[in-house]
Amino acid sequence: MASVVENVNLISTTMESILDFIANDETLSNDFKEYLELSNIELEGEKQFNNVIIQYMLDMKMQNGLRVLEYYRRNNKTYDDIIDALLNSFCCVFKIDKVLSNGYEATCLTSEAKLTLIPMVKMCHLKQIGKNDFILARILELNKVQYILEIHDIISEYNVYKSTVEAIRYMLQNPKCAYYKNEDKHKILEKSVEEFREKFNQCFKNQFIVTTNKCVDELIEYFNKYRLGELVGSYEHLIQKTQKNQYLKIDEFNCDDATFMQKAVGGFSSHKETYDVGLWMDKKRGLYIIPFLETFFKCFSSEDIPMKNECVKEFLTSDKIPPSVIKYACENYNNFFEVINKALKTKFTNLEEVLFNTKTAFLDEGIFSPVTVLFNSDLFSSLIDYNEVNEQKEEEKNVGRNELCPCGSGLKYKNCCAKNI
Repeated sequence: MASVVENVNLISTTMESILDFIANDETLSNDFKEYLELSNIELEGEKQFNNVIIQYMLDMKMQNGLRVLEYYRRNNKTYDDIIDALLNSFCCVFKIDKVLSNGYEATCLTSEAKLTLIPMVKMCHLKQIGKNDFILARILELNKVQYILEIHDIISEYNVYKSTVEAIRYMLQNPKCAYYKNEDKHKILEKSVEEFREKFNQCFKNQFIVTTNKCVDELIEYFNKYRLGELVGSYEHLIQKTQKNQYLKIDEFNCDDATFMQKAVGGFSSHKETYDVGLWMDKKRGLYIIPFLETFFKCFSSEDIPMKNECVKEFLTSDKIPPSVIKYACENYNNFFEVINKALKTKFTNLEEVLFNTKTAFLDEGIFSPVTVLFNSDLFSSLIDYNEVNEQKEEEKNVGRNELCPCGSGLKYKNCCAKNI
């Protein structure tokens, strides 16, 4: 087995080869330029260029839906462990439990796994990281050793709230990190998917249900009560239609800490625009909340859909949309290939080819939906409790001692929660 130093050198050499390939391959070079234009990125200086192109290499997909690393692997016929490790690398938040001479003993906040992390740079360059601090880092596993490819930020041990918020962001963007190196959590998620699927089928008698963003939060709450066995009335009043199907660019995860909690569990009602949102039950991965689900299906039956090609492209290339949605569209619309090929500028002729080139992340059957990992996350529960406590404290600031306590006990404030202050 190769030594740590040999592996670090091998990873670095491989990444340099891929970056050279991006620069010299005409297809990738043009795609990178288009990526910069679509993302409104203006490169200023060598450092920013290096950061952007590394992110493009590790995280981005080409305009046709194929991951950059996968394109490199297929064109170079390189199917070694290094490329697999790069494809499976991910970002998360890690708490430093112990500083070692060549790395860190750390805990992954989302999966609670205990890890030994080896930085790709010398430890003398990381003196500012101490025990109990948190690092926002990308890690790569090779030969059962975890290496730190990048450190995006360092959070003080005293800012637990911020580290928790960032960990949940990463978990929603890449649900794999919710159970990384923790088989017990993986089993819990598998069992949760079975439960959600059974209850969803009982409740809605269908694989999916569509309403608007103004009602979807209440619909999710209704289903959760049904799932927990609480008797509730009809949900028909929560099913609304949009006046016109249209596609808009939204991002429910990129927001400040104050609104993140709401956005994480839906929170679409806060948007000014009204648009359709679907609840989709994937039998392998759990419940998905999918904006513009109905609009996507309408793209195959109507030409009068604003930003039609952009909508189709997003659904085909986004890792937030499971393959089962694409399979449903293929089975129910005769013009499926005509519509998607126009949007992606491709020449796909069968579903297997489409999924093999656009949904490569889902080739691993272990991926779960963001909703599934969120509902089973102790980390997320702790964040909810933290917010509720602080909201109550904020309310109590304006309560008179002889007024009723805001906790709902029925006692005067001075005889209830004020005793603990």
